Amino acid sequence: MRAGNGTGVNWREESCVYWDMRWLALGCAAITMACAVSSNMDASAEEALTDCGTPPGKDGSFRHTRSRAIAKLGEPTHRGVDVVARTTDGTQRLGGKLAYGSTDKDLEDEDVTIFACTPSGWHAMTTTTTDDEGRFEATLAGAARLGAGTHTLYARVNGDGTGAFFYGFVLTPGQRVIVSDVDGTLTASENAIVEQVALGTNIGIQEGSPEALRESGALIVYLTARGDQFTELTRQWLDARGYPRGALRLAPSLLTLPGDGQLEAKQALLADLQIPIAAGIGNRSTDIHAYTHAGLTPDRIFIKLPEFTDELEAQLAAGQATSFEDYSLLAAQLP
Repeated sequence: MRAGNGTGVNWREESCVYWDMRWLALGCAAITMACAVSSNMDASAEEALTDCGTPPGKDGSFRHTRSRAIAKLGEPTHRGVDVVARTTDGTQRLGGKLAYGSTDKDLEDEDVTIFACTPSGWHAMTTTTTDDEGRFEATLAGAARLGAGTHTLYARVNGDGTGAFFYGFVLTPGQRVIVSDVDGTLTASENAIVEQVALGTNIGIQEGSPEALRESGALIVYLTARGDQFTELTRQWLDARGYPRGALRLAPSLLTLPGDGQLEAKQALLADLQIPIAAGIGNRSTDIHAYTHAGLTPDRIFIKLPEFTDELEAQLAAGQATSFEDYSLLAAQLP
């Protein structure tokens, strides 16, 4: 399954200098690699959903002349926000962003139709309009809501037919949700994303982490302070390395700096989730603070060591979280 108008992806950006100031390198790469973020989403081997292909092309034309110019800036960098809801919820929220080109230029005040893949083909659920940041939101209520299970969704720009795949996860009573940080918690190191985007290197995994998350039997929400322009890069990496399919939650800003910025971003993402969380997994002090702020008790906050042992020493000594070093033992500890 591939997003509309996709092309091959080259993650190496020759024009971006790799500074020792790694977050500066990430900011540079984020601006120059936007053609890669949503153009090529491959389904994982576990995909058991109905394959509807790609929804039919454009339905009408752009509302504004400037939008036609924006669409010519380069490849679409559209992304959707995965839906996480319960069958008991009265409403379900949909959202995402439409943009183009290496600068991730916003597509403002344009119509987007959101489709769901069903056994009988694509079903148009709703049409909405982007705001002045290219973001769209919609609410499903009553019979329009998605049913229990996992759904393939697609946000289509009505003006030119481009779009982005994303997912909807609707949980039945009793299904658990576990949130896991990505950078340094699942990836081999905290700054691996910088190296992939800036240098084109492959990101390694924390040994045993895909298996541990699979064994949990829960829906995994992958939480990261990466900007959401990295949505498809993150999704492809998780799929390629065998992590269970789950919902992605990335920061809406282009670049979130370490420290208070990451903490605020993660707290906001967790608050917006609006789903009870069984456990949270991380590797930094900010993860402990964010999960605690979300209402998790120390026995449900699991912190991967040893990369940031010194940073975490005081919090762990105070019993604010549960530490672990071996993912092969984690599944048995998860609630």
